[in-house]
Amino acid sequence: MAKTPISIPSLTPGWNLDAWSFVPEGTPGPHPVVVMANGLGCNKLLGLAAYAEEFSAAGYACLVFDYRRWGASDGTRRNSVYVAEQQDDYRTVVKYARQQPQYDPQRVVIWGFSFAGGHILTLASDPSLNVVAMAQNPYCGRPLPKFQFTRRYITLFTLGLLDLLADLLHLPPVYIPTVAAPGAIAALSAPNAVEGFRSVTATPSDFPNQIAASIFFRAPLQHKPRAALHRVRRPLLLTAARGDRICPPALAVHASTVVASAELVEVTGDHFDIFKGNVDWEQAVAAQLAFLRKHVPV
Repeated sequence: MAKTPISIPSLTPGWNLDAWSFVPEGTPGPHPVVVMANGLGCNKLLGLAAYAEEFSAAGYACLVFDYRRWGASDGTRRNSVYVAEQQDDYRTVVKYARQQPQYDPQRVVIWGFSFAGGHILTLASDPSLNVVAMAQNPYCGRPLPKFQFTRRYITLFTLGLLDLLADLLHLPPVYIPTVAAPGAIAALSAPNAVEGFRSVTATPSDFPNQIAASIFFRAPLQHKPRAALHRVRRPLLLTAARGDRICPPALAVHASTVVASAELVEVTGDHFDIFKGNVDWEQAVAAQLAFLRKHVPV
């Protein structure tokens, strides 16, 4: 396949989304296209190319992009999550794909992992987008944790508030680590989370372990993927990892019972084990290719 770096204008004037375009070689277009982005605190360098290569080898084009403010894309405040903005970035890349001659505008698939899997569930419920969807170990939402008189909770709560205030006053972000050991101050501190991130990071520079602390509030208050599941009509693939300690698999399993058009694949490992080199890789990629061939044939 041919992998080409491209820039896609975002909804913010002057800010471009940095992306890779994978186009199958030796087969005539236009090709069905898979639009892909990564999970919380991640960029496209962390494990997405391996999936894009598998899809391209099977005849599917891919557009792999970084959100505004993340990775190689433009935008400040850096490494800050704005849920609706990230979902709009998916919409922007889908619209771009439908305007390019090498991609088939009627065969567009959206793909997301973890926090981005939650974006996929939300976007799949929008009939105007008209896409097939694949959500890998998706974040399905959670309530704001009850206030706890623990050092970790009070610290995260305070730093989150300070970052919201800094955002309001156009001051530099207040950062916390994206991932750290259990009990540490970080957005994610589940058991094996550090090892999971390490398994998809080729070099330390690929993953700046940093996220604006307001994620403590933005994730539970703004990101509610299950709210619109009843409106999903087009094919949806859900992957749930039985050993997942970041995104509870029971929520993804339940989502598959709400959506009549959903197909569920259960794997055995932890959150990151669906990526190349980990135990669920072969099962996960085979299931995704089977789903694509069934619903978006080349």
